[in-house]
Amino acid sequence: MVAITRSILLAGVLLSVAACASPPHQTETATQLVSAPVCPDALPSHPAAGPASPMVPGTPAAAVVCHYGPQQPNLIKSAQVSDVKGLQSALNSADTAPPPRGVMCPMDDGRTDLVIFAYADGGPVDVTVKPTGCATATNGTAKAYRLTGAVLNKL
Repeated sequence: MVAITRSILLAGVLLSVAACASPPHQTETATQLVSAPVCPDALPSHPAAGPASPMVPGTPAAAVVCHYGPQQPNLIKSAQVSDVKGLQSALNSADTAPPPRGVMCPMDDGRTDLVIFAYADGGPVDVTVKPTGCATATNGTAKAYRLTGAVLNKL
């Protein structure tokens, strides 16, 4: 009886060692880790121009929103975007028709947000958002007007 117990125990140990020694299962698609973007200390005066359409292309892996003050364009705070795909979709479906001439934009307090989208396979795409007044967004080329809560609530 003792010999059977030792044999079972030894078999269990050998199976455990063999399982640990085998390479881990790998999927066919490699997952690339993307570091979260870092906000610049000051709002860039001339952000890089993005594509004409869509405003946020491809599949961004991460995004950060950088909040800058109205009088001095210095970084106030930053936060990781929790719903990157949702913000991308909201920006890409925002109204691109310019407002009619003569439209006033009251309540513009001068704040600016910079959203930096990071990609596993390329450089970032920056989107500048003016969250007050007429609430606009641009990637330097594409523009969106009259942003709604679909965008603003994700910042």
